[in-house]
Amino acid sequence: MKKISLFLGLVLGLGINTTIAQIQNSKITTVAVNGNCAMCKKTIESNGSDENISKVNWDPNKKVAEITYDSSKTSEESILKKIAQAGYDNDQFRAADDVYDNLHECCKYERNHQTSKGGPNAPSQHDELNHSAQTKDIDPVFISYLGLKDALVASDSKTASVAANKLSLAIQKVDMSSLAETEHKTWMKVKANLEKSANQIKKDSKIDAQRNTFMLLSTQIYELAKVAETKMELYYQFCPMANNSKGAFWLSKENAIKNPYYGSKMMTCGEVKEKI
Repeated sequence: MKKISLFLGLVLGLGINTTIAQIQNSKITTVAVNGNCAMCKKTIESNGSDENISKVNWDPNKKVAEITYDSSKTSEESILKKIAQAGYDNDQFRAADDVYDNLHECCKYERNHQTSKGGPNAPSQHDELNHSAQTKDIDPVFISYLGLKDALVASDSKTASVAANKLSLAIQKVDMSSLAETEHKTWMKVKANLEKSANQIKKDSKIDAQRNTFMLLSTQIYELAKVAETKMELYYQFCPMANNSKGAFWLSKENAIKNPYYGSKMMTCGEVKEKI
């Protein structure tokens, strides 16, 4: 039994070291992050980690996270903001109260944490990140998504990367406290994946890779659009030829089909499945 445990430990250790080795220009820092359990560990690490850019390992006993990151692509501050956005107070940012309140009961730690930016009553990450730049609805997210869709219709990978970056910024600026209850619940469910997909498209330089990620992004955007309190009129459209003939969806602000998966090759391939 000891031999099996030792073997598993070596395998897990090698996996972590391989991931860290792929991070270029790496810096390592250790930061206090609140939390309680294995569920907290999974959430903290998944929100702070980004493939080949950052890796977070959180110790539930010491309440400390070891962060390895590519200093040319991100920063300690940016990673800690993402962790706070997920509901976990840390050395620099206090999570928004409404996000903390939505944590599972077993994850609700004692909030006596003092940030390096102030005392226990210091502005939350929610306030510091958005302040006057906050948006009171999620329309800018849909607008940025539609800009990305148009870039893919034009088969312009560079413009798509720029549009994906705008989408990522729009996601960060949403004021969660302004959302209605159903919007808020859905936003908390899809936000991390929306941002991950947007950042992946931003990093990709090939149009095919961007389109593949756009399929998943569109599914997440659709889920949000179904509950959003917006005056925007959106059309949920479908191309049966995309995704190796398995089909793929996207949203458009117009009824006419302009296919983001094929562009000029099959511009009008598709149909409207739903008007939102």
